[in-house]
Amino acid sequence: MESETSIRTCLALPMGGKVVTLGFPGFAFDAQGEAFICPERLAATLDHDALESCTLLIILVEEEEVPEDAFDLLGAACAKRNMKLVHLPIRDYQSPDTGFTDAWRQHDGLRRAMFARSETLALSCHYGAGRSGMMAARLLIDQGVAPEDAITRVREQFPDSIESDAQLQWLLQGAQSDE
Repeated sequence: MESETSIRTCLALPMGGKVVTLGFPGFAFDAQGEAFICPERLAATLDHDALESCTLLIILVEEEEVPEDAFDLLGAACAKRNMKLVHLPIRDYQSPDTGFTDAWRQHDGLRRAMFARSETLALSCHYGAGRSGMMAARLLIDQGVAPEDAITRVREQFPDSIESDAQLQWLLQGAQSDE
């Protein structure tokens, strides 16, 4: 029996490469409702075919949203797979703030180089819908896709993507506050 993954979308980018959205790898709840990181689900997610050429995983959750050991376990799992792990938090249901934008820009060159080599970038938030869907749409927009079309492409694969009006408006406005 295959382990469940948290993969939500796998989108080809117009200028090369792919972006994959996912919930926090391995995140699960026990019978008492306590959150934990399931090693099998973590491995199944990171070993999924959609992440075969993934060299960078950007985590968008705030640390308090996941179990205390989540980042240590994920970091070790990523290291085994030669996958760089970067933590760039965005508040849940919100659009990026200036701190995020500055940190995101620091990785522009890395992302461009990855996509030129047809590599995959993974974006993870808590559930794999709001923040990760928003940033996947943003990557499409950055490569020339109209905001409405980018939103549609992401939602065609995972209808829950881009969860809030703040996220939707940020994309529809072309992320003008970020330019």
